[in-house]
Amino acid sequence: MISKELTQRYYKGELSFINDVPEHVDLELITKKEQNLMEKNPFGDGISNENGENDFAVLDDVNTLKNLMAFAEITRYKETLLVDMTEKDRNEVTQRIINNLDMFHVKPVGYEIKKDSIVVAWYLNSVINTFTFSDQSTALID
Repeated sequence: MISKELTQRYYKGELSFINDVPEHVDLELITKKEQNLMEKNPFGDGISNENGENDFAVLDDVNTLKNLMAFAEITRYKETLLVDMTEKDRNEVTQRIINNLDMFHVKPVGYEIKKDSIVVAWYLNSVINTFTFSDQSTALID
């Protein structure tokens, strides 16, 4: 499957894809990665903490999540909302932002320019373990 098609499965807007987006997602490789994660990470049955409980058991039984994506919305530049800028200023700022998206350590796959915002899309991982995702995503919360 082409990664652009996969991304658009989850985002129905008009993304402009960044040139270095991989053209294909290797479904066979994803299946092998998923199988490896399932073998390495136990399902919830029989797993418990020192109190004999496993609150995460249901998600352990899900075990893997596929096609982890993230979307963000940029609505302002410095102290000014994009929607409050003149069209000329908004176009200049928007182009400046788009030209610098590759500065993210994790490269976005695309973006959409709207009147009041810029939506940025990342394809983060083809397959991830549920616990790893749950544990690492807490770093995103301030």
